[in-house]
Amino acid sequence: MRILISTWSLQVGGGEVLAMNLAAELCRRGHDVFVFNQRAELIDPALVARLLPPQVKVLSMADNPRSTFWSYKVNALQQRLGRPATFYKQRQQAYLADCLQRYRIELVNSHATVSDEICAPLTQRLGIPFVITEHGEYNKFLLEGRRDFAPVLRTAERILAVSRYCQHNLEQALPDLPLVQTVYNGVVTKVYDAAETRRTLHIPAEAFVFGMVARGIEDKGWKYAIQAFQQVKAAGLGRPLRLVLVGGSSYLQSLQAEFGSDTDIIFTGQVPNPDFFVAGFDVGLLPTYFRAEALPLAIIEYMVTGKPTIATRVGGIPELIEPTTGPTGQLVDIEPATYTPNLAMLTAAMRRYCTEPALYAAHVQNCQRASTEFTMENCAAQYEHAFEQAVTTKSMPGR
Repeated sequence: MRILISTWSLQVGGGEVLAMNLAAELCRRGHDVFVFNQRAELIDPALVARLLPPQVKVLSMADNPRSTFWSYKVNALQQRLGRPATFYKQRQQAYLADCLQRYRIELVNSHATVSDEICAPLTQRLGIPFVITEHGEYNKFLLEGRRDFAPVLRTAERILAVSRYCQHNLEQALPDLPLVQTVYNGVVTKVYDAAETRRTLHIPAEAFVFGMVARGIEDKGWKYAIQAFQQVKAAGLGRPLRLVLVGGSSYLQSLQAEFGSDTDIIFTGQVPNPDFFVAGFDVGLLPTYFRAEALPLAIIEYMVTGKPTIATRVGGIPELIEPTTGPTGQLVDIEPATYTPNLAMLTAAMRRYCTEPALYAAHVQNCQRASTEFTMENCAAQYEHAFEQAVTTKSMPGR
């Protein structure tokens, strides 16, 4: 099958990484795969080189720099005249339509709401089956009281939600949608030696290490992780403790300036290989209060490397922490009045792992059992089946 996977950008982010890993796995399974990057300027070349094989062609308006330049100029003129700045989007849709026809694309799979908006009218006009992956953005819109996106979703043959939480919310709010099904994200991880990671970070072998990997935005809960860590450390548990924070942004730089005097907190900055640092963790943290949280890849990455997680009860996170095979971590409540993590619960959960080795060992074993569901091979096989069904649906009479 000739498949185009469309996404907002090619940078660090759950939806973006899943889209690239999926493209690579589908290519490995024998499909001709193309990736459309809607925001050509938002690209991490090192990340793309690491995740995408050369056989996957990346398409974007960077292929037409002159057209892009003048499109932005016309957009600016439209804004100055008080009109909607739509010219660039029109040129982008024309470019994408040309790509869909030139490369004889048989199915489009989109991974971001703004990408869905661009792809939906083109796939309808060209008669190409369209599959939308919901990474949590539409659920955020539902929380905001929005329903204006429904016409875009209705153009799809199938909607793939990354968690049962997202699927349930969409089906309840919009019962007339095409088939919605849950396909859990898969991850691709490289096995690293924990001892090597700790040597690189100058962490004693006997230290108990908490770590966090996420986008560098405030709502992921970085500051709460720091505050809870410092409270646990102040309790004097009789062993060295470390907190490793993996990510880069201006917000994280501000936290480093604020807490950099604490030498037990390690800021790695933006890195191309977060798996290397996760190898050195004992416990993964994600005290997120990001309202579009659906099924964080970071927690899956913790799980597949045998690291229990402490995370907030947000979005689809409980599906990862409380699977039928047994808990893979501990959940922390969100304060209803402020929609922020319960700091006391977060601190207590971290302390429990330091002081209750039997609990910790049980959760490590549960991680190893549960992680088999979240391989990229398993994820891609479900996508492949969904794509085949979408093609069949599109070819049915009356469609």
